Amino acid sequence: MDRPSGTTEKSVSSAYDAPVTRRRFLAWVGGIAAGTVAAALGVIGLPPIVAPMFREQDASWTPVGNIDSAQPGQPDLSQAGTVVSSSFTRTVTDAYLPPEKQKTPVFILCEGGGRFTVFDARCTHLGCPLSWSSTSRQFLCACHGAVYNSGGEVTDGPPPRPLDRYECKVENGVLYVGRLKEGEA
Repeated sequence: MDRPSGTTEKSVSSAYDAPVTRRRFLAWVGGIAAGTVAAALGVIGLPPIVAPMFREQDASWTPVGNIDSAQPGQPDLSQAGTVVSSSFTRTVTDAYLPPEKQKTPVFILCEGGGRFTVFDARCTHLGCPLSWSSTSRQFLCACHGAVYNSGGEVTDGPPPRPLDRYECKVENGVLYVGRLKEGEA
């Protein structure tokens, strides 16, 4: 093959043609070591962060109490217009820890006619415990001054949304709670 006159063949210098110096070798080994450590930490640390997004929330129904007559140790759910403090036991699974039973406090608003609203007993601001004031008919958070009305809406303080609520249903005279639903702002 003839080349036009005046052109010369240039040698292309690449990183592969250069001699391996101690500095280049140590940089190469250090890069591989850092990549291996980062990959190992990602494999170990990522599942606990990502797993809760793919886990189904417990969909079982848990009994809270009889709506007609209070049994010993159960809340009286027979009076309409009242808010009752109660709790139920639920099995909780958290990341890689074994499932454990946990007592969950709730407030139950008896609306009458077999209708109930079950509120989570934690403030939506930072999760502090709430108390019910029967005189002012409000849920109060002593930690940061949050105030919610009897319907769970924020009336004062820093909470970003209303109280979280549990799904609930009544079957055979027993009130059951299901999944926790986040309060909507």
